[in-house]
Amino acid sequence: MDSWLDNLTPIPREAGDHAANAAHAYLRTLVLNGAVPPHAELNQVELAERLGISRTPVREAVRMLQEEGLVEAEPYKRARVIGFEASQFEFVYVQRIMLEGLGVRLTVPLMSDEERHEVRELAAELARLSDDAGQTQEWNDIHSRFHLALVAGAGPQLLRSIEGHMQRSEHYRLQYHYRGPRASLRHLGEHERIAELCQARDATGAASELASHLARTALSMIGELAPRHDPAAVRAALGLFHSQGSL
Repeated sequence: MDSWLDNLTPIPREAGDHAANAAHAYLRTLVLNGAVPPHAELNQVELAERLGISRTPVREAVRMLQEEGLVEAEPYKRARVIGFEASQFEFVYVQRIMLEGLGVRLTVPLMSDEERHEVRELAAELARLSDDAGQTQEWNDIHSRFHLALVAGAGPQLLRSIEGHMQRSEHYRLQYHYRGPRASLRHLGEHERIAELCQARDATGAASELASHLARTALSMIGELAPRHDPAAVRAALGLFHSQGSL
C-alpha cells in the first residue's frame, strides 16, 4: 500500500455536511500541497476505508478532482494524480493569462483609493520579501492576495475560475519545487510596475504587464521541465495583450 495512504485520517464532518464535498475538500488540499504525490493511484475502496465514508462520495470527490484538472482517469483504470505534462501546464497558464488579463481590465477602473493602496502595499511587501520568493508561506500568501486583488472586480463566476487556475499552477510549483523564472527571464520590479499602472488607472497597461509576468513564469518552468515543448499557446495569449514586443 502507498505510504501516503497511511497518513489519511477519517474526515471530520459536522452533521448535515455532504460527504462528497468534505472528501473533495480534504483530498484536494492533499493533492495541492503535495501530500499525495504525482502519478499516485486513487483507489476508491482504500480511500473510502481510510476516510471513514462509503465509496459513493469518494467516487464523486474523485470526479470533481478530475474536472479541476488535478486527476486523470481513463476508462477501466484507476484515477491518478496528474504529474507534469507540458501541454496541461501550458493550458493552465494560457487560461491564467487570458482570464486574469480580462479580470485586471475589468477591475482597475473600479478600484477605490483604498484598493489601489492595498495593491501598492502588497507589491512593496513582496519586494521586501523578494529573497524568499516562492519559498515561505508568508510570501506565497501575500503573492496570492496580490494577484486576487488585481481581479477582485471581475465578478464571482470569473473569479472562481481564476482562483481554480491559480491553485492548479501552485500545485505544479510545489510539486516540482519551482523557485521562479530563470535569470534570463527574470525581471525585477514586476509587481511594483503592475501596482503603479493600477495607481495610474491604466487598465490596459496593467493587463499587459500582468500577462508578461505570467508568461515569464510559464516559459521558464516549461524551459526547465520540458525544454523540447514549444509553448506557442503561451506566446499567442501574450500577443493578445501586447501590440509590440515579445519575450
